[in-house]
Amino acid sequence: MSAKLWSASARCLVLATGFLWVLAWEPSLASNCAVTSVGKTPLNDLGAGTYQGMQGGLYPGGANQRPPVHEADGQAIAEAIAPINGRIVLVSIGMSNTTQEFSRFVPLAMSYPGRNPALRVVDCAQGGQTAPIVANPNSAYWNTVRQRLHQAGVDSTQVRAAWVKEAMAGPTLPFPADAIELQGYLRAIAIVLKDKFPNIELAYYSSRIYAGYATGVSQLNPEPYAYQSGFSVKWMIEAQIGGNDPGLNYRPDNGPVEAPWLSWGPYLWADGLVPRSDGLIWECVDFQNDGTHPSESGRTKVATQLLDFFTTDPTTTPWFLADATALPELAAPEAALALGLAAPNPFAEDTSIPLTVPAGTTAEIGIYAVNGRLVRLLGGEPLAAGRHRLTWDGRDEAGAAVASGAYFLRVDSNAGPGARLKLIVER
Repeated sequence: MSAKLWSASARCLVLATGFLWVLAWEPSLASNCAVTSVGKTPLNDLGAGTYQGMQGGLYPGGANQRPPVHEADGQAIAEAIAPINGRIVLVSIGMSNTTQEFSRFVPLAMSYPGRNPALRVVDCAQGGQTAPIVANPNSAYWNTVRQRLHQAGVDSTQVRAAWVKEAMAGPTLPFPADAIELQGYLRAIAIVLKDKFPNIELAYYSSRIYAGYATGVSQLNPEPYAYQSGFSVKWMIEAQIGGNDPGLNYRPDNGPVEAPWLSWGPYLWADGLVPRSDGLIWECVDFQNDGTHPSESGRTKVATQLLDFFTTDPTTTPWFLADATALPELAAPEAALALGLAAPNPFAEDTSIPLTVPAGTTAEIGIYAVNGRLVRLLGGEPLAAGRHRLTWDGRDEAGAAVASGAYFLRVDSNAGPGARLKLIVER
């Protein structure tokens, strides 16, 4: 199957693209921090509206939720995932931005209190490996993937899920041709995933973060291409949902299984300093000097969104999280700092959150908006060691009811940062 994916012309394109990428690593100009917006609407806010005649939303019909049948399939697949030789492996696949972001996510995931003990998270993304290179099943990229898995003490047969984030270097085609070209490579990557990881079941794709601050030779994948890459992901997933692409079939009852079940992971693009509907923004400080690769704060911003996604999505929680009866709220005070599940969540008036603080530790709990703004400190004084049950009434420090949406509870202790928990307010 893999041989059919790769033509001589495609191999030439990889060599050319790789050359462009190497050039892009030459010393670059400083970020243009004045470009705080490019005037485009994020796909999740565009909804049924259009961009150059193309409908927004992450899924068909301008929706941001998966169609019910596709959602049900994903949940059924997730619930059937079991360890292979004691392990369930989640990998990243992609380029430099991907590895920089996912390498920050790995320790967050592996230290998450409610993590499935069988889960191993391995960063297999690599710098300079653009979409055409990764789409080539014979590229050296895949040799490095095998090495990364071996170093982590796992193998390709244990990989059950992947996060994929890719782009083209130096794109020049007009829209929508540029997005269609990238869509083709993303599709090829999905098929290669099934070849390289025979037991993979799920693949979550994300498009680029904001690239308005990129300048000069640092424009590896500048605007509007970073924004338009969202359509590449959207259209590829829609092709699988529509069932009109046999090459992306994931259902055994529909014929040969050629690809994993596909879905959006976190959608990461926001228009610079213009807040998205959920509050997400991208500041110049979130990027390195090239205006393209994420800085420490940018990597953390993506990593926390990944953690939120994998710990809350109904197609990930069955295998990412431990069984509910074994969640850390039952841990003894001598154990590590442990945050249990909030109930109810979503909530309208108040929610209860169990927390265990180990001996010799004090903890402070804050409620934050998606953009990182502190909304409320719970308890006033740091909590002493022991078991606690916190209550948040959905109000900020001034006593005003917060708006409906997503918020995060973060535990900080004298031993360092602790766990995070997503809370949904529904008025």
